[in-house]
Amino acid sequence: MGHRFAALESLAEAALQDGLGSAIALSVGSEGQERFRLCRGHLWRVPTLGPPAGEHPWFDLASLTKPLVTAALAMRFVERGSLDLATPVRRWLGPAATSGTVAHLLGHAAGLAPHVRFYQQLLAGDFDGQRDARAALVHLASRHPLAYEPGAATVYSDLGYLVLGHVLECVGQAQLDELARREITEPLELDAHFVDLRAGGARRLPYVATELADGAAICGQVHDENARAGGGVFGHAGLFGRIEDVARLARALVAPRGWLRAETAMTFFTSAAGPGSWRLGWDTPATVAGSSHAGDAWPRVGSVGHLGFTGTSLWLALPQRRWVAILTNRVHPSRDGSAEGIKRLRRALMDAAWHALEG
Repeated sequence: MGHRFAALESLAEAALQDGLGSAIALSVGSEGQERFRLCRGHLWRVPTLGPPAGEHPWFDLASLTKPLVTAALAMRFVERGSLDLATPVRRWLGPAATSGTVAHLLGHAAGLAPHVRFYQQLLAGDFDGQRDARAALVHLASRHPLAYEPGAATVYSDLGYLVLGHVLECVGQAQLDELARREITEPLELDAHFVDLRAGGARRLPYVATELADGAAICGQVHDENARAGGGVFGHAGLFGRIEDVARLARALVAPRGWLRAETAMTFFTSAAGPGSWRLGWDTPATVAGSSHAGDAWPRVGSVGHLGFTGTSLWLALPQRRWVAILTNRVHPSRDGSAEGIKRLRRALMDAAWHALEG
């Protein structure tokens, strides 16, 4: 069956030759089973060409942290009965600007702004009266003035998932990296992890580089500036993983087998907290031809997905129990000029994967 995926190999090789990052990894699954996997490239290519990526490189998964950890933890807690989606955020954060609920946070409908450069204040040593940079980041995000009334719109928000991560820590009574280990990575036998920069930093693993800092490639430090300034462990970004980790998580979501009930997953995949394309933790494909990162062949009904700024994405086709995971470091050596390139690559890979699976 491998010959069916030749188009994906060609697209991946061409993207690397064109300088879209230094490494790429793909996983394609159907009927709950992985059908194709690929890893190519080098850990970095600037300032000099780095070691080959090998078969198991570690990528900064960026905003895939949101569905794969934060929303997944919410699924687990809802299923267990320790979290109610209708509970107001102010139960855990009394001074929070939003009057919205947990569901509003999950569905990007709580009124919080998309992104604010809090890291500039944190790096200047201004913690706004909080004990450390991590607490300050949650404090600043939760109190920032709202962009709209909760439930009136859906606007993708890093701030919302920063706050949601803290809510889950209150529910689970542990830091987010410990909750992820306990509830997700250990039960599913994954090696995905956060890198807590306050507790020794990255392990000795083949991390794929992101952008340059002082002429050196950044490896094993979260790319998101707010998350990095706050220590690396947050609900909106910070997860590192290999393609096999993302594939196993995708399989657990499209074909639940004990870790999560299908009914719980479908509640998140199909419920919305406001108008627009967003569901609880996941987006749905745009319906206008040529506009979606999911491509045009991937079905518009029964599909959900998510993107990551560093060049990652995961799309699920629920009725067919399919997934396509794409991991790149398109921000290496710089984020400038690569946004259109990764969009074209995602669309081409998604279409090629669907056609390959359809035979």
